[in-house]
Amino acid sequence: MAEFSDRVMALSAAAWRLRAASPKPCDLPFALALFSDAERLPPVEELAAALPALEKPLAFIFRHDHLGPEERIALADSVRRIVQERGHLFKVARAQLEGADGHHKLPGAPGLLTMPAHDEDELVAAFAAQADAAFLSPIFATRSHPEAQAMGRERAVAIAQASPMPLFALGGMDEEKAAELEGTPFQGFGAIDAFAGEVS
Repeated sequence: MAEFSDRVMALSAAAWRLRAASPKPCDLPFALALFSDAERLPPVEELAAALPALEKPLAFIFRHDHLGPEERIALADSVRRIVQERGHLFKVARAQLEGADGHHKLPGAPGLLTMPAHDEDELVAAFAAQADAAFLSPIFATRSHPEAQAMGRERAVAIAQASPMPLFALGGMDEEKAAELEGTPFQGFGAIDAFAGEVS
């Protein structure tokens, strides 16, 4: 998993460069988010254990929706301990977990709340849900949603400029794409395949 550790460090550096170049202020404690994926990344517990220590934490967003509710929460709690012991933030998607640093796609849950946004209407909904930030996607072509039309840099930046809340880029993101977005209002980015050395 040495390659994974190297990827995390490179992606984290790119995400914080993106944050530093943003014209909008943001005090959220993370700039990089890893979305777990049972098919496209190694076993989630191995990923958690291989996370390198970083000067600033990343957000580990646990999904694994293919599991039943009880099995999913048990695995999430196990991974949470590992991720937090390594100094990173742990968030769960669509389910509440005691001890998590926040939640994704679960309005009203404690901690940092992030929501997905695929267009202006969903961004408005995320703001109404009092989310701390939203992930705007797909910015670029992505295997996560191969049927979806990527919005591209121009439209994504226009949405980010008008956004009343911090936005993170998602969809096809890696170091090169992050560099293309430097100087825009994005506060960081999320990824899946980029952690395995591929573009998500």
